[in-house]
Amino acid sequence: MPTSKLISLDTAIEYIKSNFSKISNEDIFLQNALGRCLAQPVYSNINNPKYDVSSMDGYAINHNDFIELNSNSKNNSKKIIKFKVNGESSAGNPFEKKIEPFEAVRIFTGAKIPQGCDTVVIQENVQVSSDKKYISTEAIVKKYENIRKKGLDFKKGECVFEAGSLIKSRHLGSIAMTGQAWVTVTRKPIISILSTGNEISRVGEQLTKDQIPSGNSLMLAAMVSEFGGIPRILPITDDDQNNIYNTLNEALDSDLIVSTGGVSVGKYDLIQKALENFKGKNKNEFWKIAMRPGKPLLFSKVINTPFIGLPGNPVSSGVCSLIFVNIAIRSMLGITGVYPIFEKAVLNGNLSVNDKRMDFVRAKMNPKDSNNLVTPFKKQDSSMITQFSHSDCLIVRDPFEEIKNKGELVKILRFPNNV
Repeated sequence: MPTSKLISLDTAIEYIKSNFSKISNEDIFLQNALGRCLAQPVYSNINNPKYDVSSMDGYAINHNDFIELNSNSKNNSKKIIKFKVNGESSAGNPFEKKIEPFEAVRIFTGAKIPQGCDTVVIQENVQVSSDKKYISTEAIVKKYENIRKKGLDFKKGECVFEAGSLIKSRHLGSIAMTGQAWVTVTRKPIISILSTGNEISRVGEQLTKDQIPSGNSLMLAAMVSEFGGIPRILPITDDDQNNIYNTLNEALDSDLIVSTGGVSVGKYDLIQKALENFKGKNKNEFWKIAMRPGKPLLFSKVINTPFIGLPGNPVSSGVCSLIFVNIAIRSMLGITGVYPIFEKAVLNGNLSVNDKRMDFVRAKMNPKDSNNLVTPFKKQDSSMITQFSHSDCLIVRDPFEEIKNKGELVKILRFPNNV
C-alpha cells in the first residue's frame, strides 16, 4: 500500500506526467481529423495563393503606364488615363496572354493576375465606355495595389501546423489548402473505466431498492471522449476483491485503467487489496492528494498498464478526472501546451479562510457580465452531482488562502467545451 502522506497537487501532476509518454501514430483522412492531435507537422505542398491574385473586382493594368503618362505631363496636372480592355480573368479561368502598354484586363476577386500586370484598379474608380472596350480613370493608384502576392498565406514547404497541435474545425480548411488530404495523428488511447460497489447498477437496468445507477461511468466515459480518448466501460464489479482483480486483469490491454470508488480506507474499499493480488507486479506511485474534493486518489502501475483510482463521490471523481485523467490523455496524445491553465475572475460572493488542502469550489460564470464575474455555489458537498453539472468552472483556492470577499480576484479553472 502506498504512503498515506498527503502530496501536493503539483507533485501529483508531475507524477502523472512523468509516467505517461506519447503513444503510436496513425494516418487518417483529413475529413475525419477533427479533434485529433497531430503527431507530425503539416508542411504545405503548394503556395497559397498559388500565384499573384486580385483581392478586388476591377481591372488589372501595368503601373508603368501611370508613371509614363504622368511624367510627360507639362503642368503636373492629373491625367485621365485610358486603357483598352483586352480580356477577362476570373478564378479558375485566367487570362493567359501578356498585355501590351495601356491595355487592361477585367479581373475578379481571386483571379490570377495576367502577365504584364502588377496593379488592380477597383471597378468603382473607373469609367467604362458604352461599348465596354475601354476604361478610363483619374484615380491615384499605387503599384501592387489590390494584389495578393504568391505565397502570402503560406509558401510551399512551409510548416503550417506543428506536431502536438489539436486539429479544430477552422484548421481543416487551412490544412486542405496545403494540398494535404491525409494527416499523421496520434491514435486515440483506450481508457477502460471500472465502477465498483454492491450498490451500483448499470444505467438502464432495473434497480432494486438498495441500488443506484452508475452515473459516474457515463460521466467519465464522456469526459474521456472529450479529452481525446476512447472510453471502454467495464462490467460493474461488486465489493469482492477477487472479482475486482479479475476485471482489472482482463483490462490490462488498455492504455489506462480508471476506476471510480473503492480507494479510500473503509471496509468495502477493496481496490488496493485487489491490486495486491498482482503479487509484486504493480507499483503504487501515490495515494492521497492535498486537495478537496478528491483526496483519496490512487495512482499505480499494474504490470505495464497505468491505473488511476478515482474517489467514488461523483464530484470528486469528476474533478480528479478533469485534472489527472485529462493530463494523462494529453501526455499520451503528445499535446503541446500547459495544462491546467488558471485564469482570473471577479468573485461574486464570499469565501472563508481555506485549510491545508487546495480547494476546488464549484462555481458558475455570468455570461452576460463583461467583468468576468464568478459565483460560487453555497453548498459544496462532493456527492452533489447536479450542482457540479450546473457549474462551468472551479474556483481554485490555494492551501491556507485568506478570506476572499465580493469583488476580489480569484483563480479559476474553466471546464472544457463539453465537460
